[in-house]
Amino acid sequence: MSSNQAKIGKQEMEKLRSSEGGAQAVQKKKVGPIIVRVIGGLISVAYYVILLFGKYFMDPKGVFYTSLNVFSGVEKPNHWIRIASLAILTLSISFVLRFLIGRMAKNKGITQKTGVAIIELFGNFVKYAAFIVLIFLILNAVGVDTTALLASLGILSLILGLGMTSLIEDIVAGIFIIAERTFDVGDIIVLDGFRGTVVSVGIRSTKIADIGGDILTVRNSAIGSTVNLTDRTSCAALTFPIAPTESLEHVEAVIKEHFHAEEIKEKYEFMAGVPMYLGLCEITKKGVQMLLFIAGCKEEFRYDTERALYHEVKTVFDSNDIQLGYTGIDEEEEA
Repeated sequence: MSSNQAKIGKQEMEKLRSSEGGAQAVQKKKVGPIIVRVIGGLISVAYYVILLFGKYFMDPKGVFYTSLNVFSGVEKPNHWIRIASLAILTLSISFVLRFLIGRMAKNKGITQKTGVAIIELFGNFVKYAAFIVLIFLILNAVGVDTTALLASLGILSLILGLGMTSLIEDIVAGIFIIAERTFDVGDIIVLDGFRGTVVSVGIRSTKIADIGGDILTVRNSAIGSTVNLTDRTSCAALTFPIAPTESLEHVEAVIKEHFHAEEIKEKYEFMAGVPMYLGLCEITKKGVQMLLFIAGCKEEFRYDTERALYHEVKTVFDSNDIQLGYTGIDEEEEA
């Protein structure tokens, strides 16, 4: 056949994944995080119910209610109740904000203008900022002078910054990737020979998954030249070897009569363009004639389109007794 390696297309990979056993699928479900979210949601609902309506069924000046209500202004609340209240309040607000940001990331009308990566980066910022704010609120609740702490942190951050230049470089590089729209989440790119779909663009690293599900994690500062294949129609190309004894004129007459390009395009929905035969592109040392076929497609369906072309061309040649050539001898001699 051709020198191209066999590649798994998107449809075949989806079939492979769907054929996995039910037991394996159940194991992949993350039950733990779901239980934690349910418990956290129930605690949050109970917290806001007490906060809003607790004054109607408990002493509004009691230690429990005044300590739970962070806006009560009481000078000496119960520290443990106040810390629990601050944690629930901060984390619940953070969860709601990140939920809304996640919904925005799935809205195509919004992501087309801003990009998924910048929305997800903002979600990461909210998550980390919530924990930092929570830490300072807790320290303030137990009597720590946070103003003096912030001043000392300024000097500490300067010292740490000198030893964390790589982290800073990653963060800055991530900001430039998002600002310049080099690529976005969902784009298909080629990075140092690795072809895959961008899964996430984080504060420090970017994750790219290939068609097999293997994920490449790259530091943002280590990302150099990339090829973004998403914004254009790709071309699936293949070369078919014909035996030296076959007449090129006869083969091309068979292709013209039996290779129905329009019907093939209608047969395969993932083809974006009508497949074409471009002619003879190479003759090997043994006289094997290499014929070139192409078809336009979306990049995510390039492998599927190549496989479809192989099938259709091979079927035409077999039905007309056209002998294929063998290119392995030349490859062995060249090696």
